[in-house]
Amino acid sequence: MEENIMLQIGKRLRRQREKMNLVREEFAEKAGISPQFLAEIENGKKGMSVSTLYKICMNFNISADYLLFGHLSSEELSDTAKETIHLLPEPYRSYTEDIIEIVNNIILESQSNYKKDNKS
Repeated sequence: MEENIMLQIGKRLRRQREKMNLVREEFAEKAGISPQFLAEIENGKKGMSVSTLYKICMNFNISADYLLFGHLSSEELSDTAKETIHLLPEPYRSYTEDIIEIVNNIILESQSNYKKDNKS
């Protein structure tokens, strides 16, 4: 597998793990791999088997399309936005995905806090 591709996949995997607030040890245990191997995947030093990819996607509800290609789910973006992002060259595509994810996380967190505040 091309090194740049492995690095991008690892970066997206790390982003998803951190989004779930899981340390490597917790994530690796649930994925059935060692924390050391997970670190190597996240750092783009090693690729993962189809079996490992499948377990990660199933156990953590992560899109294989996102991990492999960086495509965000259709619920998150309009068709026009997805097409525009897809046309961006790297590293701008990754930067844009990072920004969208940060904004999305802020919105989700503020909605969650709003619901908690209004339950009291």
